[in-house]
Amino acid sequence: MKQARQLCKEMIIGLILWLIPVLLILTIIAPNHLAMAAGVLTGGAVASGLLWHMYRHLDIALDMDAKHAQSHTQFAAFKRMFFVGVIMAAALVLPQYVHPIGVVFGIMGLKITALMYPKLHPVIQKYRKKRL
Repeated sequence: MKQARQLCKEMIIGLILWLIPVLLILTIIAPNHLAMAAGVLTGGAVASGLLWHMYRHLDIALDMDAKHAQSHTQFAAFKRMFFVGVIMAAALVLPQYVHPIGVVFGIMGLKITALMYPKLHPVIQKYRKKRL
């Protein structure tokens, strides 16, 4: 599980690296700067929560037999998607406070981070070896 924890940490680093330029660009472009910033930060927080939830429930499912692990994993995925739906619905109802486009870009950071990970991992490992 140590590798999974390390992967989770590196994915959160990648998520932060995604959120910084998105936050700057979308905040400059948007007419309501504060709502867009709140949307991107909310989406980033949701994405990091989803990442942690996946890590945690993978750890739990690995200790179960195959049948229970499958149902547990499916239910955990349903909870994550339900939570994303609730957050998106809230952003759509209150766009003056939390802009939905910012939320979408923040949540999509999870997907972008997964695509960036093969390039990001060696860089982080090289930096970690230099520090030690």
